[in-house]
Amino acid sequence: MENPWAGITLVLAIFSALLLGLRAYQRARSPDPEWLRKLLHLAMGIVALACPWLFASIWPVILLVIGLASFLTALKFSDFLKRFFGGVIDAVERESLGEIYFPISVGLLFLLSEGDPILFCIPVLILTLADTAAALVGRRYGRLRYQGFRGAKSVEGSLAFLGVAFPSTYIPLLLFADAGRSETLLIGLTLSLLLTLVEAMPFLVEIGVLLDVLVGVFVMGVVVEHIVREFSSLGGDDLTELRE
Repeated sequence: MENPWAGITLVLAIFSALLLGLRAYQRARSPDPEWLRKLLHLAMGIVALACPWLFASIWPVILLVIGLASFLTALKFSDFLKRFFGGVIDAVERESLGEIYFPISVGLLFLLSEGDPILFCIPVLILTLADTAAALVGRRYGRLRYQGFRGAKSVEGSLAFLGVAFPSTYIPLLLFADAGRSETLLIGLTLSLLLTLVEAMPFLVEIGVLLDVLVGVFVMGVVVEHIVREFSSLGGDDLTELRE
């Protein structure tokens, strides 16, 4: 988008409509607070996927990150804001700042990836879809528990993360990367398995849930980019020699 202010206005308008819609849904149906938070997380991630096409430079993204993170922080502590948007992110029993860390992680990803669609969108897809799937499946169906660095996790939640992380990696690579199907399949499987391990064993508390995954995904994204370039530069004769 040529006008960054138009992109900023569009994102803020969508975010405002999202909060108002979730607030109305919360008043009408009184859903599980965790489900409401994950809906917000999911919608924010889907909107974030448009950033490489909305913004050609980093400053509008930084401006949005500062504004959204500040607003979400104020929403947790301001009685005035809670009158309009209360219950969307502050109704869960456990203390969590994940919804605040999410826009910060997206901003860091945009900065580190320099707006490259593949390097940016694959991590955002995983942070948005796989993390949400793991949380919801683990909460509802988790029976087989194991101890992680932050407490108990479920095998069902980790398998859900793996099941969503793989297509979130494989499909964008298959559609937009210059690598063959078998190479793309191998990259997708490797990346999703590694990130499932990272998600299962974060080394920091709270913020590590997002930032460990953020760093892990981005580092693997750089590796993926180099692998894709190497495979793209190999000809048929080179691949035959490698096989032999």
